[in-house]
Amino acid sequence: MIDFINQHEPVLRALVFAGSLVLLAAFEVLFPRRFLGARLARWRTNFLLGGANMFLLRIVLPGGLVALALSAYGGGVFGRLDIPLWAEILISLVILDFVIYAQHVALHRIAFLWPLHATHHAEQTLDVSSGLRFHPGEALVSLGVKALAVLALGIHPVTVIIFEILLSSASLFSHTNLDLGRWDSRLQAFFVSPDMHRLHHSRAEDESRRNFGFCLSVWDKIFGTYSATPHIAHETLPLGLTGFRQGGLIEALRHPLRHIKKSARKIF
Repeated sequence: MIDFINQHEPVLRALVFAGSLVLLAAFEVLFPRRFLGARLARWRTNFLLGGANMFLLRIVLPGGLVALALSAYGGGVFGRLDIPLWAEILISLVILDFVIYAQHVALHRIAFLWPLHATHHAEQTLDVSSGLRFHPGEALVSLGVKALAVLALGIHPVTVIIFEILLSSASLFSHTNLDLGRWDSRLQAFFVSPDMHRLHHSRAEDESRRNFGFCLSVWDKIFGTYSATPHIAHETLPLGLTGFRQGGLIEALRHPLRHIKKSARKIF
């Protein structure tokens, strides 16, 4: 099984990603949480950003994190532990989920990182395509963080494959404009739901500094960053940043520079 996953990693990732995207996009149409209006221009921008990031990361790290894990496995923390492989994979997934939580907090709270992440938060409408909307600069930062975690822990390559599949699927799911009814709050007991993450995209600053989790909701609850409900109903909750043009790909790439200029004007 492990050999099969290693050998067919690109195909497995592509199939799960495409399946998740199509399924969630269909559910958005059937069970929408909010009225969204026209999608074509936004989807074009977000998919171009997602594609550009995948292309860039393959140039920077040709074999991806899986190749890095293959070269580093046997070292790191897990290289010193004698535990079953299933336990190693499970523990690694939990640790990596925490790493992504911590990275997300850092993107909001470290001044020079926030302009990169602001590209993601600039969008004032949220749907499944928003899970692809990340600035290439942020994608590189995230790659570096994950690479350090893989090297330090000595994570098994299969764990990396599973984690990357979970991460991309969770990103799509948490941004989906999907009405889960009462199941949404139940899901939040352990996992990040669409309502939970939508609150994080609130225009209200105190709410945008809540709900940083990507897959597990436990980290927000442990570190006091969890919020169950927004100050007004989800259907009318204002989302995104103000003062940014809602343009195409070039405008999205320029968001960090615009944010830096805007911050500089406030200082001077």
